[in-house]
Amino acid sequence: MQTPAKGESGQSAKQAALAYLQDAGVHRHLLPINDDDWQHLNDTINDDGPTRAGGFRFRWVAPRELKRNSTIETSIVWVQQTAPLAASDFVPDVLGGSIRLVVHHHGAIPLITSARSTTIENAQLSIAPEFIERTFPGRALEPAWADFLPRDLTESLLAPLLGLSDDKAGIGDARLVAYRLRKRSAVYGGTLGIAVSTTAFLSVASEEIAHRVLVDPFENELLRKAPIASACAGYAFLSDPDSKTGTFELRPDTGADLLDPERDPVALLDLDHAPGGRRKLSGPRVQVLTPAALGADYDPPVQRPPFAFSARTNAFAAVSAYSHCDSMMLLVEQFGFTNADYFAKIRRPLVVEHRAKMLAGSGARDGRGINAYVTPFRADPVGPPWDARMLFGLADFADTWRNPLGLVADVRFVWHEFCHVMILAATGSTEFDFAHSAGDALAAIMDDPSSRLVKLDDDACRGVTFPFIQLPHRRHDRKVEDGWGWNGTLYERPNPTYGLRDPAGYNAEQILSSTLFRLYCALGGDARRTNAAGVVEPDVERRRAAAYYCTYLIVSAIGSLGCVQTEPTSEASQFATALMEADVGTSEVDDDGTPRLGGMVHKVVRWAFEQQGLYQIASNSPRNEPGRPPAVDIYIDDSRAGNYGYSSSGWHALPAVLWVRHNPDGGTADAKPTPGQTNYVYVILRNRGDDAAIAASVDVFAATDSHADTWQPQAGYWHKLPVNNTPQTVPSGGSYTFGPFEWTPQTGTRNALLVRATVAGDHSNIDDDSLLRCATGPTPVEYLVRSDNNLGYREWRLP
Repeated sequence: MQTPAKGESGQSAKQAALAYLQDAGVHRHLLPINDDDWQHLNDTINDDGPTRAGGFRFRWVAPRELKRNSTIETSIVWVQQTAPLAASDFVPDVLGGSIRLVVHHHGAIPLITSARSTTIENAQLSIAPEFIERTFPGRALEPAWADFLPRDLTESLLAPLLGLSDDKAGIGDARLVAYRLRKRSAVYGGTLGIAVSTTAFLSVASEEIAHRVLVDPFENELLRKAPIASACAGYAFLSDPDSKTGTFELRPDTGADLLDPERDPVALLDLDHAPGGRRKLSGPRVQVLTPAALGADYDPPVQRPPFAFSARTNAFAAVSAYSHCDSMMLLVEQFGFTNADYFAKIRRPLVVEHRAKMLAGSGARDGRGINAYVTPFRADPVGPPWDARMLFGLADFADTWRNPLGLVADVRFVWHEFCHVMILAATGSTEFDFAHSAGDALAAIMDDPSSRLVKLDDDACRGVTFPFIQLPHRRHDRKVEDGWGWNGTLYERPNPTYGLRDPAGYNAEQILSSTLFRLYCALGGDARRTNAAGVVEPDVERRRAAAYYCTYLIVSAIGSLGCVQTEPTSEASQFATALMEADVGTSEVDDDGTPRLGGMVHKVVRWAFEQQGLYQIASNSPRNEPGRPPAVDIYIDDSRAGNYGYSSSGWHALPAVLWVRHNPDGGTADAKPTPGQTNYVYVILRNRGDDAAIAASVDVFAATDSHADTWQPQAGYWHKLPVNNTPQTVPSGGSYTFGPFEWTPQTGTRNALLVRATVAGDHSNIDDDSLLRCATGPTPVEYLVRSDNNLGYREWRLP
């Protein structure tokens, strides 16, 4: 935005956008526009109406003009992604897929300050002919249906799924769109499916409410039925007050006058309707218990929005319960799971008691206790086996009657309890058999990116898992040398219950949270950036992305665990394996419109557990030290010696490990590459494993300019350098030098080298025959290299 792209004097917004698309897409490959797509946009730039056409993947959408004082200041230009159906003129829009460009008008020269793509990579639409015939007998998919589906077809397809009998007047105009498939299908041969998209007015609480409806006519499946209404507003703590302020000055007994300014506006989604335009704190995913177990005075509010209450009230606790728990249920869906599948054994909506009776002591009568539980109650015999409830008590005893602060207000505690729900849904028990849960880890990881307690020079603050309510003084930065390891002196596993030293298993919980927080840090949780003032600060966006994928792995791994009666999770190695399997088995995870490909981080998962003391050589006594590496672990040294801790100083291979010579003389002094001439590349491969790496091989690839940023073999960005090397043995703790590889760098551009080493027992993530999704790309090269020590990278900008 600080260095906008300039258009030509007198160009319209669309013309300026078209020129930018040619430069950024066709020429520099920064946007998914090829030459054919661009030519179609050029040919139709002045056309009115939809400009969809067979064989082309984009069309123009009417720009939006923002005026002030009768003058156009800004234009928003979109090109809509389309999905041509093979051997057909039917070209539907891809739902949510577009490229958005912002054009500012200052004088005669348009300035493009922003370009954002939400397109679907490798979007392919293919439908088995027999399903078209079954759904639309005697008819083909007509091109016009991408803009308007005849009403008789719309009603026949939607009425049964929406439960409409005679009155179909509430169904609006419809069209067919393409959408991203989330599961394999016998109907479709590509990555996209087809859906009827329309608006329908459906009865809710005796009122006709507009809903956005999406139905797959070939799968006969209702994909979406959501009210078109602004989310109800409320207030909650999105992050605990101490993480938000960066100090430990606000405590659970702090007055409302200091706590209330730290509240955040939140969207309360999909609330059920009540008569008179009111809303209840219940919806399709979460229900705050009504009537409350403690009596009518504790019932959650039913009112017209907004749900704005002071922090030290039971009503604020009720709003927090709905907001936090619903956002977690939604996150599971955002990861690509369906709640109906993931929580198949849990009654839905999930019941939450914002102020509950405790399970023991005086709090069992009046709810005056600082604690939280997940408890399975007896379920309906014909429904799911578990009626799980999340029960929350108080955050402190300072003012328990007039101005109480509910424990559910702290989202970190909610994460801990929500993890118990996930474990129950997967295993039939609320806890692991090797540790209490992964709830502390989720609390720490999800709150870390935005926490102001994260100071570059004060790791002690960062390691406190529950900074606001410190009754359980638990940490997620425990050191294996101090006994906090999977074979350490402080670890106990239940046999069948925990011992007196750790009766609830929270030592094991802290070992697990320290392990998983180490994983998060390695994936980008320790990333830093230098701001405009030259000050080094946490890179919040990278940390958020790392937290997102790490949490996805935890959620996926928990969902894959077996029932306690079939396969109890009694060893930390079982959960480590489940996390690695989650990564290896992932195709991609959508992260705010950006796909993150699976298969990149399974080695980092193993390393995180290794560093916390797992994978030890068998011993009858505790060992307060890291575990052993894989039996064979070859690596290209980038200053991390084959480890995976996040390095903010860089991720490039050391010049003493990957170097260039002007002659094939075997010399070890690094030389600056000479462009336009043959240079010679040498690589040192090391092995940190206990076994020799037999028949290890090395390939070196070269790329130039922006092509070096992405690994995508089919695109041909990287080409392999010729060499006469043969596979070699790299001894345990030793090294071998491969080369020379012949390389002719180009003049006047950025030149890059990528090293790939592989051996039986330790393959790289991007081997030619790899089945990992990251191997086919497009995958950022930096992410690949940081997460696979078999890879090494260097670059030069040559004159």
